[in-house]
Amino acid sequence: MPATLKDIARELGVSVSTVSYAINGGPRVVKREIRDKVLATAKAMDYRTNTVAKSLITRRTHTIGIVPTATQVNVTRIPYFQGCLQGVVNESEALGQDVLLYTRYDQSLADKFLGSLLDGRADGVIFLAPQIGSPVLEWIQGRLPAVVVSSLSHNTVTPSLTIDNFGGVQLVIEHLIGLGHTKIANVHGPSTMEDGEERRHAFEKCMAAHGLHVRPEWIIDGSFLPSGGYEAGKRLFSQKELPTAVFCANDDSALGLVRAANEMGLRIPEDVSVVGFDDSLNAEVAFPQLTSVKQPLEEIGATALRDLVSLIEGQPVPSRASFKTELVIRKSTSRPKEDIPQ
Repeated sequence: MPATLKDIARELGVSVSTVSYAINGGPRVVKREIRDKVLATAKAMDYRTNTVAKSLITRRTHTIGIVPTATQVNVTRIPYFQGCLQGVVNESEALGQDVLLYTRYDQSLADKFLGSLLDGRADGVIFLAPQIGSPVLEWIQGRLPAVVVSSLSHNTVTPSLTIDNFGGVQLVIEHLIGLGHTKIANVHGPSTMEDGEERRHAFEKCMAAHGLHVRPEWIIDGSFLPSGGYEAGKRLFSQKELPTAVFCANDDSALGLVRAANEMGLRIPEDVSVVGFDDSLNAEVAFPQLTSVKQPLEEIGATALRDLVSLIEGQPVPSRASFKTELVIRKSTSRPKEDIPQ
């Protein structure tokens, strides 16, 4: 049977609290010689630290909570979430942190969800792409250290990490125009998420800046989901006049749109060019390989964890950080068909 604090205290003739403070740390300072004896005896008796008991003394669990973008089925299969979480997990090893994933609560039920965040399991929490207007982010301020990823609308929570959505969309439009496209459609993300709204507005501004007309019937919500992209493709490619290129707000919706195009007899990129956003693994293994805007998701996740740990430890951190994007050109984009010499 494993040794306990009482066993060590009995062996050394000291109090249990002295043994506890020597092993786990705490408000009371234990003399160096006593601490050394306690640690040597604990090792000899094969004592294992009770992390729950230690957290009660230090008030630290060394556990970081992760709140996904929204409560939905298959959330761990979303490439955006996978990339950010991988960065968090990789950095957690270096910083000695465990990761706790919150999946059971609807963020719109603020009272219930806030209670789960404040139950002492996590020292702080990272929100991944929270919905615009989430009441939890307002309520948590001053109660638990928090970092927000992919949102700047929650001004009360710092730090916030975002990407240059406008710059990424600008690269897409310039690439397509450079190929000769002027008839460009947009499958955008949900209006409840900041990245979805920013990329849609960026598309409209970039098109206008190049003197290109944005046709309302070519602007369709894809919900950041493969199913949403598929339905958007069905609607888009059923119209009398078709675009020669489509910019999708993320890779999942782009791949759903590609499936719809294939089913309707359209070839990618011969009949229509398609661009995504994320540069996920799915973009690289798709057929044809998907041209996509790369955002450094693992770097963002790692930075979020480092900032949160610094915040927990009372160290200063930047209130805002923005990450650059780049366009990865693959096989899903080419010159429009009418522009190709016969």
